[in-house]
Order: sequence, then structure tokens, then C-alpha cells
Amino acid sequence: MKTSTLEHWEWKAQQAIAYARNHPLMDISLQKVADMLSVSKDNFSHKFAKLMGEPYLHFVKRSRLEAGIGYLRHSNFSISDISEKCGYTNESFSKAIRGWFNASPTSIREVDYMPAELHTLEQTRIVTDSRQDYEEYFNIERTTDEKLPDFTLYYNILPGISDPVRGMMVYMDKYTEQLRSLIAAVKMDNPRIITGTLDVVPVTTYDRMMMYVGLLLPNIASNDQAHYQIMVEYHERFKLVAMQIPEGYYKKLEVPLSFAEAGLPMYKFINSNCREGNFKMRTNNFFISLPEPHRSEIFIPWQK
Repeated sequence: MKTSTLEHWEWKAQQAIAYARNHPLMDISLQKVADMLSVSKDNFSHKFAKLMGEPYLHFVKRSRLEAGIGYLRHSNFSISDISEKCGYTNESFSKAIRGWFNASPTSIREVDYMPAELHTLEQTRIVTDSRQDYEEYFNIERTTDEKLPDFTLYYNILPGISDPVRGMMVYMDKYTEQLRSLIAAVKMDNPRIITGTLDVVPVTTYDRMMMYVGLLLPNIASNDQAHYQIMVEYHERFKLVAMQIPEGYYKKLEVPLSFAEAGLPMYKFINSNCREGNFKMRTNNFFISLPEPHRSEIFIPWQK
């Protein structure tokens, strides 16, 4: 594909991915998504599969089941509640888990690490050249509890098909500079530039993971004009997609590290504390806020 054509379809694919993420319980049809994107169903289906390496509806099904496995690993929700959160019945969720892993949901909760998880951690260690866990920073005693309001996240999925952490390392500066220019141009209160993954580290295979960087903006009255201006002036220009994040409690941890230095020890910290029962997560989507190049604020959605 020509560069302009590739960029066009990459954004269409990101919009389709965002639509699925934003509607985790909705029956999604190819035709409905194609209509939303103003393209033909066949063309959308072909281009998405070519870009993402799997058919769109397979992606939807996979990502919902993976979300459920993330809840099994890091939350304290019951299996019935997890099934409901992911659009399954209790029976169909258990059947899907058994079909994939030849194991019950309960046994999935009990293993120390999932196979895909170990591979992702090793690839991340190699790409980021991570050599230490920074235990002096990643300590439960250093966390603070914080309640955040409703937000809208305006984000880009970073390039990096098949090697997402390397893509993150290569493209982070470009996309954060773009967002900083947006913040400078539009009057807004309490914006944050954040990064993380849209996927589920315990189970999404490394080559399928998607990393993002985005602008997290509170849904407060003083930001109404900013939200409008972003959608009108910057949504298409910067190829942004949007996600609503409801208010909730977080464990916050500030560390004097770059996102690359913080990423691997952060995940080990989250996983070990969830496994030990020191806290549990209410969603799968922890993130890193990037106030400065060598300072990171980690937010872990806490199941209070």
C-alpha cells in the first residue's frame, strides 16, 4: 500500500479496535462497523485482516476472552461476575477457557505465570535492556490511594506489529511531542500524557499486543470546550481514537524512572502484589503517566 493509503487504513483499523474496546458487551457485526467507517464490509474485512493479522470478529472474540483471563489473574471478582463482564454466560466462559487451555477458570487463577506472560516479560527485558527490579521504588509502602474522576482518553496505538515494545521505544517521542503540542494549543485543565497496553499481559501473545500513548483529560465542565476542540480540530489530524474511563480508585506509585525503565518492574510489582493479595485490580488497564522524561507516575486500578 502507498504510505497515504496505509495510514488511512491503519486509522480505520484503530477506530474499529476502539469501537470493540468501547462496547465489550455489544454484539458487533462487520456490516455495522464498516458502515460506521464509511467503507464496504468486504474491503474493511480484507484490510483489517491484512493489517492486524487476524479477522476483525476473531479479534473481538479473542480480546473479550483475554479480558476475562486478565480478571481471573489479577482481580477478586467471582467467575460468574467475570463471565458477565466479558459477555459470556458462566458455562460458555468455562467452556471457552477449557477449549483454549484445557484447564478450568479456577486453575487458571492458581498458576504462577501463564506461558504467554513469561514470553512477554522476557521480550520486554531484552528490548528495554532491563537489568533490575528497583525494589527501593517498587514497594507497596510507597503507594498512595487516589480517586480519579471520569476521563476521556484520546490515544494512538503505536506502530510495532509483532514487536510492540520495540515499537514503543522507537515511536514514543514522536507521539508524545504531538500530544504536548495539542496541550499547548488548547486550553485544558489537568491533562496527562499516559502510556500502557490495550491488551492483557498474562495472556495476549507478545506479537499481538498493542501499546498506546494518549492524552487523558478529565470530563469536567472546565474541559467541555477542550473536548469539543479536540474532536473538531485534532481527532482526524492526529489520527486519534477515544475511550471513556469511568471514575475509580487507583494505587498511585511515583518512580524516578523513564517509561522504558519502569515498565518491566512495574508489571512484576503489580503481578506479585495481586498474587499475594495485597491488592486486586478492578480492570486490566493500569497505565503510566509521563510528566517528565525520567519520572513516571504509575496508576493501578484498585478493586477497593
